[in-house]
Amino acid sequence: PLCWTQHSALRSPTAFTMALLRFTLLAAGLVLTAAQECDVCHLHYYHKEVSSPEVFGAGVKQCREYQSESCCTQTEASAISLAGLFYDNGDGSDTYTNYGCGKVSDTCQAFFIDMQCFHKCDKNAGKFRKFENCQADTVQDDGTYFDGEEMDRLPVRASHCNAMFEACKDERYCATAPKNSIFEIEYCMQNNFDGSGCRTFQDVWKDGTEMCDNFFEENFQYQADDSISYVMKFPEGDANPNNLVLTDKDYPNTCVGHEVNVTHPHVDAYSGQRVTAEAAGCAANWHQLPGSGHPLNGTAAESECSSCKDCYSDLGFNADAECDAPSSAPSQAPSPAPSGGSSPK
Repeated sequence: PLCWTQHSALRSPTAFTMALLRFTLLAAGLVLTAAQECDVCHLHYYHKEVSSPEVFGAGVKQCREYQSESCCTQTEASAISLAGLFYDNGDGSDTYTNYGCGKVSDTCQAFFIDMQCFHKCDKNAGKFRKFENCQADTVQDDGTYFDGEEMDRLPVRASHCNAMFEACKDERYCATAPKNSIFEIEYCMQNNFDGSGCRTFQDVWKDGTEMCDNFFEENFQYQADDSISYVMKFPEGDANPNNLVLTDKDYPNTCVGHEVNVTHPHVDAYSGQRVTAEAAGCAANWHQLPGSGHPLNGTAAESECSSCKDCYSDLGFNADAECDAPSSAPSQAPSPAPSGGSSPK
């Protein structure tokens, strides 16, 4: 059923814990207002449920621009690197120096790290989730597996692709024909311990267009029109410019098995406790706001209950308070758009 449940087994945090979280967010320069956007994160691979504010400690050097609304935790942001992609020795160990194709320059690495930050932290990536079914280990008709983290040709700004190609064209990686993709580097290393599979980016791809369209297989796509493409990085402290891109594109239907806790959508990084929407910097009715990506705003697959009040009553909520609030969703549960989806942002 696509009515969203509250995680009642988890103890609510104390007033002290909530006050401490709010103070920590404010001290980090994250301004918490009623207008803070907290939307459902529609990709699923260690992604959070909701793009609520996060505090990244001083030790986290990448992804910092996403702290005000993030689909990644501090732990996930700090783990982003190229280790295992270009330096994997092929035996599953963490010694990334024995084989590989040589060290990739810091300039080149920065572009890959920015793209990983976008994939992990930017809620807008979820608009391009590839599969309706996000349950792990579910086999598709063609024998491959569904997963919740793949995207379907998300448009990347041309300037990023072009600059990335220039920065990386002389770097070497283990390329396996015919795809020569980033996802096949590990397989290539397992079969080319002598480095025979190592080739430069410009040996494999002729330019930034070809690289962005193919190196990541079908996840990204080169887009020359800035008005309909996403940036992979923006200055820390700025509002996310990607929120203004493709505002009429729907979010996909919510994945079966990925429920969102409406009243306590945030998990405190230190205590592990659930935190209320307001304490996390979200509006109390965040899930009912336009473009939230939540089913009660018409942003997910059809619910099995017939109305807003039925959904909330079944879950033990105060249905009148939830459904009759000034900013609430319509009392009739909306049918999904043919392509899945949300109200336009």
